[in-house]
Amino acid sequence: MKRWRRSLAFALALSVAGALSSSAALAQEAGEPDDEAEEAEAEAPPPAPKARRKVIPARADVGGKDRKAAPADADQKRGPAEKDKAERPVEERAARGVAIIERGGQVLGLGAVLAGDGRILTALSPLGAGNDLSARLADGTTVRVKLGHHDRVWDLALLVPQTGRWTEGLTASSRDPVRADAQIRSFSAARGKVAAVPLVLRSRKTLIGGDDRQLDNAIELGSRVSPMDLGAPIVDEDGRVVAILGRGCAPNEGKPCTPVAYGAPISAIRGFLRAVPATAVQPAAWLGIQGVSEASPVAKGVRVTVVHPESPADEARLQGGDRAASDMILAVDGVPVTSPEALSDAIRTHAVGEKVPLLLLSRGKYRQVTVLLRAAPDPKAAAAKKPAPEAELPPPSSSGKATEEYRK
Repeated sequence: MKRWRRSLAFALALSVAGALSSSAALAQEAGEPDDEAEEAEAEAPPPAPKARRKVIPARADVGGKDRKAAPADADQKRGPAEKDKAERPVEERAARGVAIIERGGQVLGLGAVLAGDGRILTALSPLGAGNDLSARLADGTTVRVKLGHHDRVWDLALLVPQTGRWTEGLTASSRDPVRADAQIRSFSAARGKVAAVPLVLRSRKTLIGGDDRQLDNAIELGSRVSPMDLGAPIVDEDGRVVAILGRGCAPNEGKPCTPVAYGAPISAIRGFLRAVPATAVQPAAWLGIQGVSEASPVAKGVRVTVVHPESPADEARLQGGDRAASDMILAVDGVPVTSPEALSDAIRTHAVGEKVPLLLLSRGKYRQVTVLLRAAPDPKAAAAKKPAPEAELPPPSSSGKATEEYRK
């Protein structure tokens, strides 16, 4: 009997321990229900609000994850280059629009690339005779530039790149830079790189410019400026240009004036850009063909009738002539062209020195070639060699207008 009682007590103890461990396990699992439990709960009608509250947080978490993933998807669609550009600080983005002006590898000064234009606004005084100039852009590439326009009075110059077209330029500011709360920056070059530096603007002052002309509303500086930083843009908190660093002279009563650096204001820059001649433009890109519109049973494009010798089209081995053997240009860099005018417009969007893919249809087969665009030859020399065309594709012309952000 005693042995039976001891066995019964032992069995009861095991049952209690098992019940306690099961309760602990259930309590632990209550916060993390397994999939089967969730499916059973979802299938059963929710009899009480308490059961609903178990599901709502999980759905909210899932929705939150989806909402967080949406901007990442948008960034992927926007592309790595655009995403990187949008995430850059203001000063870094502005520095992308600053060029280093050189001659024979020696730094002369800095310049501001005009947004949507590609030409470079800088100071005239560091350029000397204005020949053999080059500009080092933000990606490290160097392009040859020519002096397109200058103003000795305000010490301003406009440089025209002869190849390429840099798109990350600067725009004009409409804010007053001489104010107590202004955070003004300029730029300095060191070891081939451009960096933003703080700059103090004191007031507007009357100075003496080139040809001993008076400069009204010149911006007086309260910071020292290196001679190699002349031509640099002065920008506001948004990275927009408020002035260009130039060199002038501060009058002294009864004594020779003192050479000083100053800021040429936006009003002077606008007047300068309005006077830019129409010829101060980048060379037009040239393909070197003559063609006519044509539609085949499978495609529409521009059939090549003549390929000019030693032209970019000739170097890419485009074929002209009769309909059976000549090439038909269907697209330029992915843009469809169905007429000589459309082809000319498509070429005009590219710059001298660019490599541009062309989609061709020849003898029933598609092929792609890459042409290296060059400047058009001298018109008089080309006219002497040019045969009578069926339809002419003239070298595209550019209006050469400076960016409207400055001219308004």
